[in-house]
Amino acid sequence: MTARERWFPQDPPPSPRRVRKHALADQVRGLIADVLMHDVEAASEEDLTRAEDLLADARKAFAALPDIRDVGLHRAPIDNSLFERSPLSGRSNAHAAPLELEFEGDATRGHATYDETFEGPPGLVHGGYVIAAFDDLLGVAQAASGIAGFTGTLTVKLLGGTPLNRRIDYEAGVASVSGRKVIAWGRSYLDGVLLAEAEGVFIAPRGGSPETMLHQLKAAAEQ
Repeated sequence: MTARERWFPQDPPPSPRRVRKHALADQVRGLIADVLMHDVEAASEEDLTRAEDLLADARKAFAALPDIRDVGLHRAPIDNSLFERSPLSGRSNAHAAPLELEFEGDATRGHATYDETFEGPPGLVHGGYVIAAFDDLLGVAQAASGIAGFTGTLTVKLLGGTPLNRRIDYEAGVASVSGRKVIAWGRSYLDGVLLAEAEGVFIAPRGGSPETMLHQLKAAAEQ
């Protein structure tokens, strides 16, 4: 099993219920945008009350459903996956755009379309999200090196604004490996035009993979 398969496994085809969870995340993602863009001063008291009540009822409905935190998020193999939980690329995370990632040999490629909830300057993605997307992208790409670690440094050069509501394409790979240090690179494009480029230094823990370290820390905390 390769490092990529161990730490960033390809997802199995989602079950029918997993597809429904992704659809729920899409609905919540849309709801977040609806609330952000809602003209509250123009709404009637009746409409506001109805919307508040419906959202409260939805929260109550979910409170009654099984919760993976009851068994431990990091013990849930699918829900623990980066592709499910990541705040940038998680398909079950309504905060995510999401950034969709895939592997082509040793290269990692992806794409995302950012709506107004990610806006910084007018019409453009907030720079913090631009940088965070590279952390996610390069964090996955580093596994092609055969090891995987935590972000040490991340340098992002913004060559142009990243527009909202346009498909942004990404590519990334490994530049070099030295002991526990992996240097990865990444780039983003709009219709083939370079928007930003990044270099990240990732350091593998002395005790093994990030996953192993996480389990060790959790075990120590439970003692």
